[in-house]
Amino acid sequence: MTIVFNNLRRIFKNKLQGLVIIILPTVLLLLVSSSILATKPILRIGIMDLDKTEYTTMLTNRLALQTNRKEVTQDQIQNELLNSKVDYVVVMEKGFTAKLLKGEDVAAKGYYLKDSIQSLPVQQYVDSYFSSAKRIAQASGGDEQRFYEGLKSSSDADLQLEYQVLTGIERQKAYPTLGEFLEIILMTSVIFSTLILTDKGNKTFYRTLTAPVSLRNYMLQNILSFLIVSVIQVTIVFMAFKGLIGIYMGNSLVNMFLLFLTASVLSVSMGVALSSISKNVLQASFAGVFLAFVMGLVGGCLWEHEMASVLLNTIGKFTPVYWIMDGVSKLLKDQGLYAISGDILIVLLFALVFFFLGTWKKEDIAK
Repeated sequence: MTIVFNNLRRIFKNKLQGLVIIILPTVLLLLVSSSILATKPILRIGIMDLDKTEYTTMLTNRLALQTNRKEVTQDQIQNELLNSKVDYVVVMEKGFTAKLLKGEDVAAKGYYLKDSIQSLPVQQYVDSYFSSAKRIAQASGGDEQRFYEGLKSSSDADLQLEYQVLTGIERQKAYPTLGEFLEIILMTSVIFSTLILTDKGNKTFYRTLTAPVSLRNYMLQNILSFLIVSVIQVTIVFMAFKGLIGIYMGNSLVNMFLLFLTASVLSVSMGVALSSISKNVLQASFAGVFLAFVMGLVGGCLWEHEMASVLLNTIGKFTPVYWIMDGVSKLLKDQGLYAISGDILIVLLFALVFFFLGTWKKEDIAK
């Protein structure tokens, strides 16, 4: 384990290298995520309450807890939507609550722009709220007092609906932040894996091969040391995500952490392969940054696969980044470890190929 500890000492002893690997990514991601939180405001909803009953007031107040609520008139609806001042408009006509209590098939009107993704969480919440109210109205037999008592006793279910709306919004914020972090992992892994090139440049690599250390042992210890650094990087950033700004990670932080540990294995394998085929540190660093950027672009680090074209997704499937971000998307939708097991397996196969390329090149050098 001498090579492992020596590499760790060399990496963290270099203050600039430690800054680039650990501190800089954390600060950069905090800035990026803060920017996303600022530029993606909470949902904006327009309310046109012509009924003015206790029930419609309750709905309005609940929506105000998770949206920027705005009173609108009939004449303002089209203008507010077209100018993106609101994402969704709910209109409750006069007599709405009375018809609801009578058991009539009544529904509030909803206005939104066609194909508006932002409006979906609000639509789902409003529809669910009305469906719940209809069931309570039927059970109360038209008794207004029993109806409102039923609404209050169903607050736990309504809170669950609110949670679903809020997590839907948080998913939209978390995805690009995690995608940016993945690109940073891929880029910075090249930095510490270039220690191999440094050793070649100052002849340390060749002196090591003359010592009682096999080439395989030398490479395995290098890979282990690089992987330890990458895991430290992921751990620190995840702590910052969860502790400082509360980035949503799905229903299991452990599953997301495991997925990014897989990304660490991939990043180290890429770094080893690039260091193997590159002639110097500058060439390896440039190639690593370029490759990480391209794979992130086609693999879906900046946008979810559902929003990309069929052609872009087809190309992206030939990159490991696509499968990592596919796993991110699944976990943000509260799917479990089993759902991402296929993604993890594919990423590990990519890593295995990169490790083979790096090791094969080293064996050639040894000959």
